[in-house]
Amino acid sequence: MFATKCPGQDMRYWTADDVHEEKCPHCGEIVEFFKTDIRLRCRNCKTRVANPRFNMGCAEWCAHAEMCLGSAAKGINKKSFRTIFEEELARFDIIKPEHKKTMQEMINNAEDKCRRESIDMLPVIASLTILALVKLNQLKNPGAYLEQLAVEHNLPSEAVEETKTIINSLLSKKILESKNPGDFLKKTENTTEKIVSKLFLNESLSFAQK
Repeated sequence: MFATKCPGQDMRYWTADDVHEEKCPHCGEIVEFFKTDIRLRCRNCKTRVANPRFNMGCAEWCAHAEMCLGSAAKGINKKSFRTIFEEELARFDIIKPEHKKTMQEMINNAEDKCRRESIDMLPVIASLTILALVKLNQLKNPGAYLEQLAVEHNLPSEAVEETKTIINSLLSKKILESKNPGDFLKKTENTTEKIVSKLFLNESLSFAQK
């Protein structure tokens, strides 16, 4: 049993856009959909009406999608994005155990932060992991590595593009050379980018010390 819901399913994080009305295509009666509704029965003509705005969203990468969506989740990725990256990290045998531990702590903090602030975890975890691998001289071409993962694991294109944007932006601002989190954060405006920057800078300084 899980103690909390993910932000996408927890109504505390919903906005007005997450509830909308559509006309029944058969009788014209108004049908009110929550964003998580796949189909609803029209109260007037009893026809089952599909939600035109239904979006699999995080279910495309969450390991627990079937808990939220039932049979609608069949056929989508059964691994969480975190699991994918944990398996990837295991392939980098040259990384010291203490560095891997630091990276795991960073990802733990990222998940907590994303849940609290209703931020998509996928680009945050991806950006943090890739930036850490670059800092540890394990990746020469982070963009190509991300593209490879996207193809191998059928990752959502929007999240992949956001990850690319975050990584390119932070590398162009020389985050790997920064030794002062406070000064660096003044350069970032995007909310997700700020989260990645803060989490990475707080932990990455320990890489050089171990």
